[in-house]
Amino acid sequence: MFLPSPFESSPLGDPDAALLASVGRPAASGGVPAWSIADERAFLGHIPSLFLASDLFAATYLRAGRHCLRPVTPLVLSAVVTCEGPWLDQGDLDAYLACVLLALRQGGRVPRLRCSADEPARLAGATGRAGAARFAARLHRLHEARMTCGDGRFTARMQLLSAVVRDEASGSLRIEFGPEPFEALRDAPGTARFIADRAALGRDGLGKWLLGVAWTLRETCLIDPQRLRAMAPRGKGRDILPLLREFARRGYIRDMVTRSDGLVIVHPVHGPGGAHAAGADAALYGQGGADVAPVCRLLT
Repeated sequence: MFLPSPFESSPLGDPDAALLASVGRPAASGGVPAWSIADERAFLGHIPSLFLASDLFAATYLRAGRHCLRPVTPLVLSAVVTCEGPWLDQGDLDAYLACVLLALRQGGRVPRLRCSADEPARLAGATGRAGAARFAARLHRLHEARMTCGDGRFTARMQLLSAVVRDEASGSLRIEFGPEPFEALRDAPGTARFIADRAALGRDGLGKWLLGVAWTLRETCLIDPQRLRAMAPRGKGRDILPLLREFARRGYIRDMVTRSDGLVIVHPVHGPGGAHAAGADAALYGQGGADVAPVCRLLT
């Protein structure tokens, strides 16, 4: 649903990840680019968009998942992402974010959660014996999913959950999070508020997906409401403009403008600014030259 955003080369994950070719980097001996802690930290700020502003989690609640190796389409253009494992949906994301929120409430400095097994299930809206079983299955799917990400220099593999351990006697649960996604969410401003606002949308899969895009958006975005509605079953007749207005009212986007052709220009609260952003806005309004790159790509 979006047009492309240039993505600055940024590393992901473990320093032992394979180094790929890159230009304009400080070089170590032998012409190999030196490891850059600054680049690593810069990339961490983009990680939430890889699974909140992408099709990693379907914009709906699926009846049954299937296993496959598939490409993931993120908002970030130059990051190549694939996912191996079960097809995930917004219910799986509900489970993951409920666990993250509990870990943040416990202090959240390390990627680990210890709690009663029914506590995160209840927070995710999975109540009763059947809900607890569904929640346990979602944790299993989150653990099975493996993501591979490459940005042109680094490649890395990561998990949202690296371990799930349940004590059947006491009913307690221990969860180990994949460190990169967890730390990125922990350090992002307004994470707890975002998770709470998202939960308030109930089972509105498309609304939840769109809120994730709005929260992670860092570039001006051109949205095609018709294509956006087609993402979710039974969403073709839905008007998403009230949702966008509500997100603007809550401070997730700065403002929005509906063009004469029906496309919607959305400006993020926290954008990069500068001449590039101004040129991109001009292009979106139809005032820029042909050499001005669009700033978001449409997801399908």
